[in-house]
Amino acid sequence: MTKLRTLFLLVIMVLVVVPIMAQAEIPVVIPTVETVESPGDGATDAEVWLHPTNLALSLVLGSDDNVGIDVYDFSGARLQTLEIGSVKYIDVRYNFRLGARRVSLIAAAMEDQLLVNLYTVDLDTRELEPLGAVNTGIPVASTCLYRSPLTETYYVFASDDSGNVEQYALEEENGDITSQLVRAFSVGSETEGCVVDDALRRMYITEQTVGLWRYGAEPESGSDRYQVDLPAPRGNINTELEGISLYAGIGDAGYLIAPDQEDDTYLVYERGGDNTFVGRFSVGEAEGIDRVGEGSGIGVTNMPLGDAFPNGVFITNDDVNSLPNGNNNFKFVAWESVAEALDLVIDTEYDPRDEGAARAAVDVITVTAAAETAPVPSGVDAADDPAVWIHPTDTAQSTIIGTDKTRGLVVYNLDGSILQEVNIGRVNNVDLRYNFTFGGELVALVTTTNRTTNSLDVFVVDNETRELVSVGSFPSAVEEVYGVCQYVTAGTHYAFVNSADTGEVEQWLIADAGDGTVSAEVVRTFAVGSQTEGCVVDDANAVLYIGEEAAGLWRYSAAPDADDTRVQVADTSDEGLLVADVEGVAIYHTSDGGGYLIVSSQGSSEFVVFELTGDNAYIGRFIVIEGAADAVSGTDGIDVSNFALGDAFPNGVFIAQDDLNITPDENQNFKLVDWATIADALGLVVDTTFDPRTVGMP
Repeated sequence: MTKLRTLFLLVIMVLVVVPIMAQAEIPVVIPTVETVESPGDGATDAEVWLHPTNLALSLVLGSDDNVGIDVYDFSGARLQTLEIGSVKYIDVRYNFRLGARRVSLIAAAMEDQLLVNLYTVDLDTRELEPLGAVNTGIPVASTCLYRSPLTETYYVFASDDSGNVEQYALEEENGDITSQLVRAFSVGSETEGCVVDDALRRMYITEQTVGLWRYGAEPESGSDRYQVDLPAPRGNINTELEGISLYAGIGDAGYLIAPDQEDDTYLVYERGGDNTFVGRFSVGEAEGIDRVGEGSGIGVTNMPLGDAFPNGVFITNDDVNSLPNGNNNFKFVAWESVAEALDLVIDTEYDPRDEGAARAAVDVITVTAAAETAPVPSGVDAADDPAVWIHPTDTAQSTIIGTDKTRGLVVYNLDGSILQEVNIGRVNNVDLRYNFTFGGELVALVTTTNRTTNSLDVFVVDNETRELVSVGSFPSAVEEVYGVCQYVTAGTHYAFVNSADTGEVEQWLIADAGDGTVSAEVVRTFAVGSQTEGCVVDDANAVLYIGEEAAGLWRYSAAPDADDTRVQVADTSDEGLLVADVEGVAIYHTSDGGGYLIVSSQGSSEFVVFELTGDNAYIGRFIVIEGAADAVSGTDGIDVSNFALGDAFPNGVFIAQDDLNITPDENQNFKLVDWATIADALGLVVDTTFDPRTVGMP
């Protein structure tokens, strides 16, 4: 009986307490200003345009999906109406170079047309003047702008009602603005507003009844995405999302704000990290100003706008506008009211007009590729891992051995042309070492993991033809072979094979079989914990570095009789230096026994550099942006050589697989970066005196 009474009380608590918690009071903020009624009763979205020298002269740009664009001052008076047809969303950026001028750039989504109109503000009249247009391939529903802090390129995003998104790069040409499609992807279903966080290189888009998504803003970001929020009960969205706006501060401070339209509330998320949900608020009534109903388009700025809004302002359209009952309009709320309601920060220091403001928040160095290889023969996700082979007598004749993980191996010349294709199956990773005794000669030993046969496949390099010659294939006991790296000590050669999913690792001893083939046997096994791939060995110090894709980078002993003791070099936590997946790992050697450990942080398309010796202290990170070749993103495998490779790479070379080879749009390939550009950018050394061909020499 006691148990039944307890159960009854628990049920009552669930039925009574939980609904009360769910109905917790939502803070209400009060508007202080409203605009005159929109002339077309179609007020949809608002953006603040900041005056370059006097913030008190800043403007509110309001889109009207019946008329066009209305321009307001901060008293709510309408200064201009641009009757151009239905405009649903609008966005602003600054300092676009147009001839000898630097102008603000305004994008207006011409609803259901294949068009995004571009404008600027005449500083004398404070009126909009046309700059041109972007001709899209989709009927536009929404638009947002992005200025890359990496390349300083301006982009226009356009989306349609079916969830298709296009990204266009803008360029100035003889005083005109030209555009080029650089990326296209599908969100899934009907989308509404979008906004880009320039400093963090993030693009957010609302999919009405599905949720809020975060994409990378760079063209090379592809279609990978993260769901910021979901509809209730799994998330915080009660009805449907429409517009979205960003309150930016110094660093990653600030907030992402989106209206939950039919709920008459506004959802607030942290700007940085995983965009943690902070809370919600509504906009109530004030004397002579009615409460906001069915708000769908918003704008916000942190900048002080004179005496009226010294701490910034939040602006929303009011689709109801019932006092008096007239056409819809916009309501202005002092930012401090929103901040006090939800305990948010007030930050008036970050200035979006400042060219360096977004760049200052980026802690990554940019470099460009000097060359690229021909695309791998196979489409989709095929290129994966490279390894540099240095010719024994003429370094200009060196090659790059790359994996095509649907067909086999591709051997490239240093100019990127294909020398040889080896079609043996789904080869995932490759590594090599010199001074392997084979048939009485010292040759380069090349090892690969073949997922078709679940084997360790072994080759040697023919010095005359520079081509690969197969000398053995050995079935592995791991569930699915994945990564491979080599280790040589005192003339003895080993290969580490790791596995997808399970994290199993095998250490193989490889020797000359004496009959034109090699022998191989497993001498050690251990498990990392979960899926692994990228690995590299520091031969001189007998240290194996191996990436656990979702967790981080580990350091083990490479000795065949070692146990599985390990040290974590870096992790993928929110505060970690790597963003999953952890992929390729490579070592740059210097003649004094030092050097650098380089890791592909695939989730951020960055390459993270550590000291090779000691505790592997963090040095910095770099990213490969568009130059002689397109930018690099989503990299799997990498390799680096300190050694001078003829006239092509006299300072050594860094090689990275490029997941999206978009200029032109072709199969994946490998990008080649002059090591000196990386060294100069990060303050590293250029040392071409260490010769990798001496490692393991008898």
